[in-house]
Amino acid sequence: MRLREQRGFSFLEVIIAMSVLIVGSVSVLALFALGVNRMVDRRVAARTEQMRPEIDSILQSSVDQAGANKIPDKITRENPRNLSRRGYALAVTWRPSPFNTPGVMAHAELLYQGQPVNVLIIPVRRSYLDPSELEDPSNAKGGGS
Repeated sequence: MRLREQRGFSFLEVIIAMSVLIVGSVSVLALFALGVNRMVDRRVAARTEQMRPEIDSILQSSVDQAGANKIPDKITRENPRNLSRRGYALAVTWRPSPFNTPGVMAHAELLYQGQPVNVLIIPVRRSYLDPSELEDPSNAKGGGS
């Protein structure tokens, strides 16, 4: 009779309640970490888009300076090209275009304080106004003969 008069929770009920709370708390922390990762990814993507015109300009000038049908010198991680935004730099390796077209493929790594944060693969052709790629008028269609 005395057992029925006592009120409160049993030890087993307390352990089950604590387990449920712990699982819920760990789940919320995991979602918080996921949200932070997404925020960082969005920030990197936004900064990359802000610097994209500058990156394109660097790549284009490298291809134009290399000369016709030549692969430009690579820009290494050890000696990267600094960008206008503090802490950011660019390292580039070049490969011939796999599409049987004139130009090269730039494998550009965006670095922040020496660590890669984004990789861009960009096809680059020499400027259209490059005189070395202009067709000789005597070899034009229907010419000369």
